[in-house]
Amino acid sequence: MSAASAQLGFAAEFILFLASVAGLGVVVRAKLLAGERAGQVLLGVGFAALGLASFLHGSLLVSEGNDVSAPRLLGLVLLALGAFRSGDTDARRQIGLAVGLLTVAEAITLSSVMANAEWLADGARSLGALGLGAALLATSQRSISARVAASATGTVLLVVLAVSVALSAVVIDNVEEEALLRIESRARAEAAEIERTAKDAKLSAKLGALILSSSDRPGDVSRLVTLSEDPSSDDGALAANELKTDLRAIAANLVFQGAILAYVTSEGVVVDGVGVDSPAIQIDISGSEVVRETIAAPEGERGAPAVVAGAAVAAAASPVKVLVNGRPRFVGVVFAAEPFDRGFLARRQASDRSLNLSLVGRDGILADVGPRPAESTLVSAARAALDGGGPTRRVVDDFFVAAEPIGGTEPVFAVVVSAPTTLVAQTRQQLFQTLFLVALGAALAALVLAALVGERIGAGLHRLTQAAGEIRTGNLDARAGLTTTDELGTLSEAFDSMAVALGDMTGELRTAAVDEARLRSRMEAVVAGMGEALMAVDATGSVTDFNAAAEELFDRPSSEVCGSSISVLRLLGPQGEDLTGRLASPRLEPWSTTGMVVRRDDAKVPVAVSCGAVRGPVGEIAGGVVVLRDLRPEREVERMKTEFLANISHEWKTPLTPIKGYASMLSTRPLSREKTQDFASEILVSAGKLERVISRLVNFATVSAGRLELRTQPVVVRELIDAARSRWKDRLGEHHRLVIRVARGIPDVEGDRRYLDQVLDELIDNAIKYSPEGGQVTISARPAGRAGNGSRTYVELAVGDQGVGIPPDRLGTIFGDFAQGDGSATRGFGGLGLGLALVSHICEAHGGNLTCRSEEGEGSTFTFVLPAVRSGSPVLGHHAQPMAR
Repeated sequence: MSAASAQLGFAAEFILFLASVAGLGVVVRAKLLAGERAGQVLLGVGFAALGLASFLHGSLLVSEGNDVSAPRLLGLVLLALGAFRSGDTDARRQIGLAVGLLTVAEAITLSSVMANAEWLADGARSLGALGLGAALLATSQRSISARVAASATGTVLLVVLAVSVALSAVVIDNVEEEALLRIESRARAEAAEIERTAKDAKLSAKLGALILSSSDRPGDVSRLVTLSEDPSSDDGALAANELKTDLRAIAANLVFQGAILAYVTSEGVVVDGVGVDSPAIQIDISGSEVVRETIAAPEGERGAPAVVAGAAVAAAASPVKVLVNGRPRFVGVVFAAEPFDRGFLARRQASDRSLNLSLVGRDGILADVGPRPAESTLVSAARAALDGGGPTRRVVDDFFVAAEPIGGTEPVFAVVVSAPTTLVAQTRQQLFQTLFLVALGAALAALVLAALVGERIGAGLHRLTQAAGEIRTGNLDARAGLTTTDELGTLSEAFDSMAVALGDMTGELRTAAVDEARLRSRMEAVVAGMGEALMAVDATGSVTDFNAAAEELFDRPSSEVCGSSISVLRLLGPQGEDLTGRLASPRLEPWSTTGMVVRRDDAKVPVAVSCGAVRGPVGEIAGGVVVLRDLRPEREVERMKTEFLANISHEWKTPLTPIKGYASMLSTRPLSREKTQDFASEILVSAGKLERVISRLVNFATVSAGRLELRTQPVVVRELIDAARSRWKDRLGEHHRLVIRVARGIPDVEGDRRYLDQVLDELIDNAIKYSPEGGQVTISARPAGRAGNGSRTYVELAVGDQGVGIPPDRLGTIFGDFAQGDGSATRGFGGLGLGLALVSHICEAHGGNLTCRSEEGEGSTFTFVLPAVRSGSPVLGHHAQPMAR
């Protein structure tokens, strides 16, 4: 964990700890936030659980945040429940927001998806703790003693917080810097040791070169010359084998175990030696910097760290010169290398096993020993040292890392020293524990001192507040009774005198209030029960009263209108002028008119308006009262009367016209017997139509009176339908066809045969009338199943046609009185509009119902359901069936 992250976590836990301690004091001592004991217990335990968890984790007594999540989540749940029981809406909202932030912090802490997100959790925890502090500060404003305690405690705790955070930051930074310096110093020491080892390799190379060049045997000199001039010849191969033997002997004498000793010709060809087992090693040796430089300038020894076959070594090269014809001749190079392997590093690490020593190239780790961070961390540090040409140090993944480049101006690898940040963590833990203990002591001391000071100051105010609260609840005998000589004593004396005077006035006001309440209750009952809309305005034009009928008329609730200007309503006069301005300025003279109310959806409702003034105490105009009577029912009645008269005059004139015409011809013209009979038949047919119209009116009037005389008896459905077919077979015409469909085994129905015949006749008449193009008229009957508790079965009868159908917007109104399937003034079908209404009433009187299924242009089907005869029931007789209107 980095220092910045540790500081943020410490600050978050410290702030939450202080807020929890302050919250515990506010709840327990000042008894704020929750008025009832259950709420205080929940809040107190919740703050205690949060404070304990913050103390344990902040002081690093518990290192992992997951280990304190259980008490912390318990505390959050208790805080939420306690705040929910609080009557303070603002405090409940603030605590709820703080609890939400703290819950988010715990969710991040417990989440395995969001790795390395401690800073995010600590940030959310800090914001939540500050939110709790803000809620407590706002709540403490309701009590002087709590305010004093909160101010004193907050000041002390903020000072402690500032000093603690600053002190911890300085100490931790110093400890971390000291640890980095120590690691960096060790890296420099290891680099120096590697450079020293490289010098030893130069000595080995020099000794090998001296041994080869100082041989007294002529064959040895010629062998080196042959390798220099023609190493690929047979003599060169023989010379190489002999030289390999010599190199092994030299390595054995030099105790060169595990190292590399090779001979390189002046042309850069590597002759086999010790530790040279593969072509890759030979290529690395011939291409090494020390060999190339020595061949280019064969003067003196050269040594430098290098990488050979993926291993870090101390490489050295020394030129080999022999005397040919009395003159020195350069024939090759002796290459010596000592490896920096794990054994070398282990010897260097023996003094401190907690360190990690690594030799790292640009592409990876060459050798390492000890506990180390991730390879990518070491490679990154090494590259920074190699690219920058100097040492680097850093803190990565809970490790101190220092890198020192090896190899002069063009380093080939770096020595990297790393150590875990255990020392810093231990120091930080001890420091955080000490600071939290200091904070705990300071918080407790601040709470005790603040409570004493607040109690000293707020005791008198508390007695005054308590007395005022009792008076507010109705105890007018309550007194403060303070006898001090300071300002509180003077205030107490004035308060007690005021309480005495208040008691006297209260009795008088109570009597007046009772009288006023009775009067107002009567007035409100009258206004609320009015069928007309009533509203009242004051002298400024603001609406003060708006009864239920007015709400219905204007389609606006009283809560929206009352208190607003009357201009929010729209009332138009007979000529469309706006009357709201006239209503907003009441006059002494009453006035009335007719107009239109414009509803919320811009629909207009005709009304009769009456307005009068309300006088004030000295006769001034204090407002006005407006009564609006809805004229829609009256106009609907007028419309129905007009439409009924138009329809009935048409229905009467239709049969009267042929009666009058044929009777006139019979009385004024001599006619043959056949003509006389035809005219008489037409007169009878028209008289029958007239009689049916009158019968329909009489039946409808009977139904409208509320009672329908039924003589119920079992009726055979088949006979009922066959009788209807017989009545209509000569009246169908050539374009219509009547089809009967009766299910087998259908039970008898219970009803009055007269009215059931009328129901079928009305429905068949409608089917024929509304299918002028002809088509099939179907009468069907089938069982409809059971209804209610299953003890009664029903039969469904239907009459369908293939006519014009009914528009969807009129399906809901066709069963009303005087309703027409085609309601336009230019409709092409006659009728009174009473047939379906009469059928519906008759079905309801029989305990059934009438429904319609229609599609415009496809025809209609009217279905009525009748109860079947109960099994074993007696024959039903004449009775009166009340009608539901």
